[in-house]
Order: sequence, then structure tokens, then C-alpha cells
Amino acid sequence: MNYAVGILVAIVVGVVLAVVLLSSRRSTLVPPETKCFEFGHFTRSQVAKHDSPDDAWIIVDGKVYDISSYIDDHPGGSAILNNLGADNTKAVLEGPQHPETVRDILAMHLIGDLVD
Repeated sequence: MNYAVGILVAIVVGVVLAVVLLSSRRSTLVPPETKCFEFGHFTRSQVAKHDSPDDAWIIVDGKVYDISSYIDDHPGGSAILNNLGADNTKAVLEGPQHPETVRDILAMHLIGDLVD
């Protein structure tokens, strides 16, 4: 009987420790001040308002991307500033200067779909 009680206590202690460790780990994975992103739907006129280097959105193939954090990393320098707030599908997908990895880069900046 004492053996069964000991096993039960060990299981309960293990579960409690697991819950405590997981809940504390979860809180360190996402800081409380971090805002969770919600995928959006944007019109062309909404995208057009985001046309500065500090607030740079573009449209590519019906998707909306916030590339503000990428501007300084763009290998083509200031060329990225030419069409902020507008549709860049042709330049991005058909431009010979853009490698196939451009889609991977875009995926990291996707914020929503274009709706008209």
C-alpha cells in the first residue's frame, strides 16, 4: 500500500513540476509586450498610405507585405524605395535582378491579402 502511495505522490509531483516549468517557459518565449500579428485584408488605397521607408508596404501577386524592416538589407540599395505603397508584382517576380529566393524573403514580411 505504501508503495502505491509513493508512486502516486511521485506522479503528482512530476505533473505539478511539468506544469510549472512549461508555463514559465511559455512566458519567456513571447514577451508580454510583444503584439501578436493578425493577418489582414487591405485595399489598394490602404496600402498606398504606407509609402515611406519607415512604413513601407508593397503588393506582390495579390498579397500585401510590410517591408519596412527589410529596406536596409535590400541588395539593390535604394531601388526598393521606387514603388512603396504600390503593386510591385512585375518588378519583383519578373525582374532579372531578383533571385528565386525573393519569395522566401517576401514570406517573412507577409501581412495580408489585397482586396478590391
